[in-house]
Amino acid sequence: MGPLGVVLWTMFGVAVGLGFSWMPGFHVYNVIALLAVTGGAITFIPQEAFPFFVLGALVSFAYSSVISTVYFSVADDTMIFMLFPTQRYLVTGRGHEAVLMTLLGALAGSVILAASMPVMPLILPFLRDILNQFITVFLSALVVFMFMSEWLKMGEREENRLKRFLKAWSQILGGLFVFLASGLLGFVVLNTDLLPTTVAYVRLTPLFLGFFGLPWVLVNLLSGLPVGEQDTSDEVGTDWRGLLSGVFGGALGGYMAAFFPLITGGMGALVAGHITSQRGDDTFMVSQGANRFIYYVGAFLFLFLPAASLTRGSAAWLVSSIYQPKTYQEYVYSIGALLLASGVSFIGTLALSKLVARIVGRWFKQISLAVAALLVAIAWALTGPMGVAVMLVAALIGTTSVFFNTRRSYCLGVLILPVLISMTGYTGVAMKLLGLGV
Repeated sequence: MGPLGVVLWTMFGVAVGLGFSWMPGFHVYNVIALLAVTGGAITFIPQEAFPFFVLGALVSFAYSSVISTVYFSVADDTMIFMLFPTQRYLVTGRGHEAVLMTLLGALAGSVILAASMPVMPLILPFLRDILNQFITVFLSALVVFMFMSEWLKMGEREENRLKRFLKAWSQILGGLFVFLASGLLGFVVLNTDLLPTTVAYVRLTPLFLGFFGLPWVLVNLLSGLPVGEQDTSDEVGTDWRGLLSGVFGGALGGYMAAFFPLITGGMGALVAGHITSQRGDDTFMVSQGANRFIYYVGAFLFLFLPAASLTRGSAAWLVSSIYQPKTYQEYVYSIGALLLASGVSFIGTLALSKLVARIVGRWFKQISLAVAALLVAIAWALTGPMGVAVMLVAALIGTTSVFFNTRRSYCLGVLILPVLISMTGYTGVAMKLLGLGV
């Protein structure tokens, strides 16, 4: 396929991503999975064009899905850290500014990613051979770090030491409960036929909607946030120091998540944020934009390396069943397609943000109700009534983290705990302990 075909199919992917990714609960992985599993990728899209279509869709998703996080408080596992800063900006009429700062981080992340890709064939195989044998240790250490780095937000104003002590530990123990409960639910869903095998490729969707979407929509409705008119001017309250600091921390976390299997963007952002000692909402939002872009797009770009044999992320695994790179020319094309898609997605998302900002201030409660109904409808359409039940259980666990004022990132136990059990060879033992073994 020539350069013109690459441009056209990449832009088609961008159009699909921009058309849907701003919607609450939508994930581009679901579209890719449907195309790959049903054969639509071969029927409607040429085999050699499919990876460039997916690349364009992923890039636009990394940009435009920030709209649902900022305006509707529906996040995936990479954006859960964004909720409190963006809600503060939204309530004060600066939702568009929060979107713009995140987009600037993503734009910088795209430039960094494109600049680093030419050297990746030299260093990635070497790093993979050294580090992959320690992935279980790395994941275990990350779980311990999540709890050790928890900042106690409760108990400072209690009248005596005992009450302060108990209040603080309720936060820690609440986080532990959320982690274990989410991990248990994830283990059951992933290792049983609770959801039909016909929907195996989207069985994580109701879990993610429940953990990272529905609780915050419910909080929006119950709290009665006074969302008013939004300022849509293209101005940001940051300087070049905040921008550079955010981009550096975000890129570090994004590369970590893109390279290590099973490390999500949210976990990478947590570690990188502590390593770089980030301060301030502006720096934080810029870093999240860079982190998220490199995590989603960087992991997929590894697929275009002919000799690296690196398949990272759900999108790459799905596309690898249809496409295998043959020449480095395709790799060069992918870098150019990345930059083109990034520029178009930045402009398109900025325009979408201004449109949504004009609407959300007037009908915030009605929109929140519609979003809640949409999340239930998505779970029902993809996984049936049992999927809705799983989503509601996940939402209950996610809401518990709000009640204990603990980290929402503990809901990532839905992935971490089942994987750790599997890696250590104790899946059968855990199944028997839970009464699920044969």
